[in-house]
Parts: sequence; structure tokens; C-alpha cells
Amino acid sequence: MNAVRATRIRLPLAPPADVRRERTAVLAVFTAILLLQLELVFNRPINWDEFWHLSLVHTQDQGRMTEVLQVLHIRALGWIAALPLDEIGQIRVARLVMFCCEAFTLCAIYGLARLFAQARIALLAPLLYLSAGNVFQHGMSFRADPLVTALLMAALWLLAASRLNARALAGMAVLLALAMFATIKAALYAPAFAMLAWHRIRQSDRPGNLTLQLAAMAALAAALLAALIAASQAYVPPTLTGGAADTVKTSRDMLLAEGLFPRWPYIVLTIGTAPIFAVALAAALPALRRGGLVSSRRLALAGLILPLLSVAFYRNAFPYYYAFILAPVAVGMVPGIAWLARRYSARTVAFGCLIGCVILSAITPRGVQDDQRAVLREVHRLFPRPVGYFDFAGMVSAFPKANVFMSTWGQTRYRKGETESYAQAIVRRDVPLLLTNNNVLMRNQSDAGPAWELLPADAALLRTAYLQHWGPIWIAGRRFGPGSAAQDFVLPSAGPYRLQGAAAEIDGRRIEPGSTVNLGRGQHRFVPLGPGETELRWESNLPRPMAPAPVDAPFKDF
Repeated sequence: MNAVRATRIRLPLAPPADVRRERTAVLAVFTAILLLQLELVFNRPINWDEFWHLSLVHTQDQGRMTEVLQVLHIRALGWIAALPLDEIGQIRVARLVMFCCEAFTLCAIYGLARLFAQARIALLAPLLYLSAGNVFQHGMSFRADPLVTALLMAALWLLAASRLNARALAGMAVLLALAMFATIKAALYAPAFAMLAWHRIRQSDRPGNLTLQLAAMAALAAALLAALIAASQAYVPPTLTGGAADTVKTSRDMLLAEGLFPRWPYIVLTIGTAPIFAVALAAALPALRRGGLVSSRRLALAGLILPLLSVAFYRNAFPYYYAFILAPVAVGMVPGIAWLARRYSARTVAFGCLIGCVILSAITPRGVQDDQRAVLREVHRLFPRPVGYFDFAGMVSAFPKANVFMSTWGQTRYRKGETESYAQAIVRRDVPLLLTNNNVLMRNQSDAGPAWELLPADAALLRTAYLQHWGPIWIAGRRFGPGSAAQDFVLPSAGPYRLQGAAAEIDGRRIEPGSTVNLGRGQHRFVPLGPGETELRWESNLPRPMAPAPVDAPFKDF
């Protein structure tokens, strides 16, 4: 069966020499923007969920992985844990892999757009996508999104451009199964696949047969997905095989969990940092209603735009989401791209994209990675071997994180009691390290605390059971102010503790200032033996900090 073929959207005729110069200019801009983005691979601040994904890579490497779904990128990049690089170096390598995935997506966008428009217009589609602010900043980030976008765009390309023989249909089934296995939000591309399939059926000389073949392909994709889930569960401890069902429930709850347009400020940010993309999209909508296109082609293009409506209800429509959801939109809006190119010329559109990316690159902070590396260097110097720790997003990737990933959704589940509390965590294991690397933890440990986002018992535990060592690094310990009464207290980690200040009786034993006492994790009894302050600090031989601590938190907003 023939691929999508019909009269393409075209620009007015121009001399061949002018067309060649135009193509050269557009390709030069494309190359420049790719190089600007490649520099960001190495120097853009590392986002907290990139650290989280790297921690999952190390969790898998250590045989502690409990997730079944939505970890395809983790399993595919498991080899990164063996690289002799620090966390930032490993994330840079992962970003390079995602940069390659994005490069394939750009090819797929062009290939799809070429089916609906001439090359002069089609070449602008991936350019507008790449230069859209959030895509330029996050299209190469270490997340599942670049990988799943490449898989889905490859499947759409096959659906639109292939003859839909058995090999092409089988390839589509594999791509769709892998995409759904990588992230359940791949289902948000459904309108694009449905409308493009409808167009192929309408253009087919045997629509009944093609309908059955596409249905069989969908069934095969579902079967392959089930097989992938079953194979993954075989590697998960039997007590944790409910993980897939939990992931599906969580993904379902992401829809309409916070009403309509839950992330509307980021929609405004997306439009503001991608004005040319936004204008092209706005121009495409009336063009799709007008004549000049076969009705099924108009439906196909509209279907490629429809996934964007998910920003109205998807609670995780953060900036990185747009690198995922705008890829098919860049193809669907080719009528608007043609309008822009006719009105302003393709070269003007291309140079406008370049100016936007130069500005975005210039305002990207370059010093955040230095602060992040300083924190990690100090943690590894203090703790040569992995220890349990509390933090925001698993910043120390090879160490076992003891609390929930403190994303907005993770915090919601935590406050509902669906995940382990901090107090429960220290019953299970030693947690000598607290890393205050987000606003909630910083505020809880400051004079402005406790943080309302934490359960009262957990907030009190963190405030009383840890002592600040250096910047965001807090060590297990307890400070008893002058005049403190006898009291019970909790330590989050077993080990040697040095007593400083006034002498005290700990669990019935007199401890002199400067002495070290081995104490277990959990509850102890303190009785003061003098009027002054008494301090117990874990591991008295910890080295002194080598440099001043960073002033800011080691993360910036998206």
C-alpha cells in the first residue's frame, strides 16, 4: 500500500539559485542551534530529576531496582554506572545519548513533514521544534522523554511513509510497545496515531484489509508490552511485583489530579520562549479549516496537533514535557510554517529561531554545576563508602536514598501515607547523612522551620537528630541546650559519637567531654551533668571541610 502521497503544501516558485541559498542558510542555522544545545549538554545546570534518574541507574546496578514500568531508559543506560566519572560526568554522558535520540526525532519530524509539504517548508518544521525554548533547554536532558519521543516519532513516520507491509507493521508494534514500556504517557500520542491511521485507510484501495492489519498491529504491540512487563517482573523480588499496577495507578492519577491547566505558568513560559513556534501554530489552525487540502490530510495534520491539548489536564506538564509533546505538533502545523515562510521568507524565520536560542543560551547559568560538584565532592570526601541519606532527589547516586523522591507528586503521596515516612526509614536502616538540597529541607532546618510539607514527627526528627557540618551537609547528632532537662532522644544512625561541651549521662553511662561513645540507632536517654550545652556528633573523625560551602541551593528551577 502506498504511503501518504498527495499534492504537498508549497511556497511560490523561486529561481533554483535562490532556493539553494535559502537551504544553505537554513541548514547553517540548524547546525548553529545544534552546537549551542550541545554546549548546554555539558554546562547547563543539572536538574533534580536527572540526578534521580542517575540514582535509579545505580540502584539497578546494585540489584535494588523495584520499578517495572517507565524505566526503559534506566535499563538501556545501565552501563553508565560503571564509568569512572562522578555523578555530573555520568549525567553528561547520558545527556549525549539523549542528544542522539533528539537528533533522530528531528529527522523523523522532517520525514513526516516532507509527506505534507515541499522540502523548503519541511526543513523548517524540525528547526522550529529544536528552537522552541523548552525543547532547546530540555530536549537532550537525561529523562525518558527524548527516548520515547524518538520511538513514537519513528512509529508515526512508519505509519505515514511506509507501504504498511508485514515488516513495517511489526516494526511499528515493537516501537509502540517500547514507547509504552518507557512511559505510560506515550498514550497521549493516541490522537496522532488515530488520525494518521484514518488518513491511510481513507487513501487505501482496500480499506477493510488495512483496518484489520492495523488492528492486528495494535494487538501485537499490546502483547509485546505485556511480555516486556512480565520479563521485567521476573527480575523484581516477588514481594515487589505490584510495582507495575502501582505505576499504572499513579499515571492515571496524573490526569485531572489538579483540575484544568494545572501548570499554566509553564504554558505561558513555553509561548514566551518559543514565539515563532507559537505564531506558526496559531496560523496553522485556520489554515486547516480552509480548503486546499484533502479532508483526510487535514484530519491527519489536526491529529498531530491534538496531543498538545494534554497540557490542559496533565499535571506533570513541566517545561521538559514540551520536548515530548511538541514533536508531532511541529509536523501538524506545516500550513502555519508555510504561511510564515511566505510572509517573511524561510531565511528570516530561521534567523529568528537562531536569535531566540542565542538569547536562551546566554541567560543559562553556567556556575550551578560548579556548586553541584562542590557538594558532591565534599559528600564523597566525608563518606568514602556509601551510607543511607535523606535528600531531595537522590543527588548522591551510588548511595541508598532513604526517603521518597520529593517531587510534587512524591510529596503528595508521602503526606497521604502512601510512602515510607522519615521516622519509619530510620527504623529500617542507618541514615547518618541529611542533604538539605531543596527549599523544603532547607526551610525545615532553618529558623523558619519546621516545614509544613513534612509530617510533624518527621520535621521534628530532622531538626533534632542532625547537626550542620558544611553547607547543605548535615550529620547525625544531637545538641542539648544549656539547662536542658533529662529526656529521651532518637539517633538516626548507629556508630561512634563524640561528646562535646558539658558532661552527660547517656543511657546510664557517664560520658566526659571529648570522649567517644558507641550508640545504636533509635531511642536513648540523656541526663545532664552540668549547666552548659552538650553536643553529640556522629563519627568524630570526619575531615574538616576543604572550601566554603555554596551560598545557594544546588538546584535551580527548570
